[in-house]
Amino acid sequence: MAEQLPSRLALALSDPVDDLAALVARARSAGGIDRANPLAGGSSQFEVHWGGRMQRAVVRALADEDGVALLRTEATIGADGLHGGMVRHAQLLEAFAEVLEGARVTEVRDLSARAQHEAAWLSRIARGEVVLEDGVRSVVAGEGPVRWIHTHGAARFGVPDLELYDLADGIVVDHALGVLRGVLGQLLEGGIGALLTLPGGPRVRLIPVLEAWPRLPLELPGVGRAGVDRGPGLGGPRATLSIHHRPRLGRHRLDPDGVSRWLRGTAPPAARSGSAG
Repeated sequence: MAEQLPSRLALALSDPVDDLAALVARARSAGGIDRANPLAGGSSQFEVHWGGRMQRAVVRALADEDGVALLRTEATIGADGLHGGMVRHAQLLEAFAEVLEGARVTEVRDLSARAQHEAAWLSRIARGEVVLEDGVRSVVAGEGPVRWIHTHGAARFGVPDLELYDLADGIVVDHALGVLRGVLGQLLEGGIGALLTLPGGPRVRLIPVLEAWPRLPLELPGVGRAGVDRGPGLGGPRATLSIHHRPRLGRHRLDPDGVSRWLRGTAPPAARSGSAG
């Protein structure tokens, strides 16, 4: 089987695609794709090129974990950025949606961002109406008064997905979501080496989550130990934020809890006074 490419979008279908080769041929005849070649393993997966470029993608006919029939496309879109990459990938998927026969699209599944969308979402993205949440989804999780935020989908743009820990629920979490989206925007625009700052606040740097966890209480939601199974969608390159301190003796002090302290201190007063409830 061919390797999985980092951006994965799929059509969820009312019925399985019985003849992927015929579907690929129709998409090529309609001009939606330029070239196609079957991959090893039979006629259920093809390598394709589209949009007049040599950039490759893979299309597969298969079933999702819940048994729903999928037409899944996998592509590398990081070089095109958030907007261009999502548009380009959506246009590839739309090329197949337009020539389906005997099946209807029930929804679109963004398997990279672990999100499900109505079929109309695909048309909106393909015509260029893209916002951050279309490519990178933020999830709030945890139990009790403490929450953590993690993202899905950023890795397909060549940057790590982000996590924030030790957040009170309510307005503090809303504030943290806005801050995280601001940092993500800086990261997506400038790449892995971008200068990152908390909006209106201090400079921050990325730390792989496995390096941050030993400096955080293990009971916090989202914090674990190296090698633990974190569940679906929480693998791959993932990082949290640390306040950027001047190096001492050639080393940077890691300060992930400084970020949560800053977030709580800069949240609206209503959140700070009632955040533990």
